[in-house]
Amino acid sequence: MQIFHPDDPGYDDERSGFQTGLRHEPQIIFAVENADDVREAVEYAESRGLGHAVQATGHGLTTPTSGVLISTKRMNGVEVDPATRTARAEAGAVWQDVIERAAPHGLAPLSGDASDVGVVGYTLGGGFGVLVREFGLAKDRVRRTEEVADVVTALEFELLEIDQVHAGSMIFEARYAEAVFDALHAWDLPAHVTPTLATLGDVVRVTFASTRPFDVGHLRVAPRLSEDVGPRPFAEAAGKPLPPHSYQGDNVLVSDLPLDALQEVRRLAGRSTVPIFIGVLPLGGALGASHVVKLISPRLGVEELHEEVFAVLRPWVIGRTPNFRYAVG
Repeated sequence: MQIFHPDDPGYDDERSGFQTGLRHEPQIIFAVENADDVREAVEYAESRGLGHAVQATGHGLTTPTSGVLISTKRMNGVEVDPATRTARAEAGAVWQDVIERAAPHGLAPLSGDASDVGVVGYTLGGGFGVLVREFGLAKDRVRRTEEVADVVTALEFELLEIDQVHAGSMIFEARYAEAVFDALHAWDLPAHVTPTLATLGDVVRVTFASTRPFDVGHLRVAPRLSEDVGPRPFAEAAGKPLPPHSYQGDNVLVSDLPLDALQEVRRLAGRSTVPIFIGVLPLGGALGASHVVKLISPRLGVEELHEEVFAVLRPWVIGRTPNFRYAVG
């Protein structure tokens, strides 16, 4: 285990994560390698009355610590048991580690659309994956949790017999956004299909995934800049890493999402003085909400602007999920 103080070489690199607009400011960093190291770090914090935070990748950083930072990125061990169709991932493992070890056995985890996200933080936050409508939340597949004090050091969870998926995307110019939003909202979704809708500056993107074939012809409501739909290995649906950057975002879970409210969210976000990108994930069924609506911006200090947009959905809001909260308290 390495220990870093503010003036030490390597301190800045160790406290830095995927979120570049916000960083921890710890008095001391414990770069842990095993559960015993974690115990030592927690005991150090408690004996001095300091708060502590845990960081693997830093994607979901909300509140920086000024006390003790427990950096888990070296605890990245992953074990796959094909006989029991389970995996064990240490606190610093990312989904790409799991996907690569599970794929040779025809297995896959319920990971999300970014393969460089940490397994533990994602799962404890709920785990809204690319196949969430078909198989549910990742947290519901956890078999065993290993903990030291209040720090999760490893998870054991179920894998699914998935080799290939039917998946892909359509990308449209932003001027067709209203028609694309209408088409997605009107889709009589099969229970096994998980689509997502996102605005990304001057384009609108729809993605979808399932273990079974499905039709997307009704989404072709405008010329596409690109279209890629068909069977592929699960790893290709799991998303590719992005470079670290600054961002702030939040979400709401809603019991219903009327079309006029969805379109008003789109209009308000489009008129904002700073870029606000929208993400819409239909849920339904046993997941307890009809949709997750996400807002994200490539800078900090935009919480009030986001809340002005979320206000349109207030009659249907039933909560938020930790999975899509970034740089917010």
